[in-house]
Amino acid sequence: MATYAVLGGTGNCGAALIQNFLQTPDTRINVYCRNQPKLHDLLPEIVDNKRVQIFQGSIHDVDLMTSCIRGTKAVFMVVTTNDNIPGCSLSQDSATSVIQALERIKADSRPGIELPKLVLLSSATIDDHLARNMPGWFRPIMLTAASHVYRDLRLAEAYLRSHQDWVTTIFIKPGGLSPDVSRGHQLSFDEEESFISYLDLSAAMIEAADDEEGMYNGKNVSVTGPA
Repeated sequence: MATYAVLGGTGNCGAALIQNFLQTPDTRINVYCRNQPKLHDLLPEIVDNKRVQIFQGSIHDVDLMTSCIRGTKAVFMVVTTNDNIPGCSLSQDSATSVIQALERIKADSRPGIELPKLVLLSSATIDDHLARNMPGWFRPIMLTAASHVYRDLRLAEAYLRSHQDWVTTIFIKPGGLSPDVSRGHQLSFDEEESFISYLDLSAAMIEAADDEEGMYNGKNVSVTGPA
């Protein structure tokens, strides 16, 4: 039975990931959150669910992070904020704690151990290729409105890429997102689409993580609707 870690379980994407995983009987879910009661209110179906283990605490707690991600197949890094606050560093803090945890796991394990794949939720807005077809007036507005959040994401991406010689990361970069029902999805290296539901985004993230051929490893990947 495969185990996956979801970092940021109370966010829209984190909750959608958990909901999708619960539809697959042969998976276990380790969920990191800062507020367990909030998570239980959001997803009452996980209360007393033996397939779900919750790790509550600070994003800076490397011991907690190590316990959360040890033995997992993939780590979904979806700790995000919509507050464009100067100096915000949630994505960087998450990336730093995960890398430090992986360093501990690697040091404690036999040589050649397969470490979990990381799947970082980013944004098509900060990717020149994926954003090339966005309306000319729209992208500058978004880059300004969420400038501090995007700076945090860029720095987190750069930090994870600096460890690409031993850690595999997939950079998921959707366009606009909405709390809609699932309508189907496609992974794309070339196109973004607005709007995609969180359920479809999370399903796409799982598909990318589970790809055995590694075609998404180290790549910027967006999500579109079904063909």
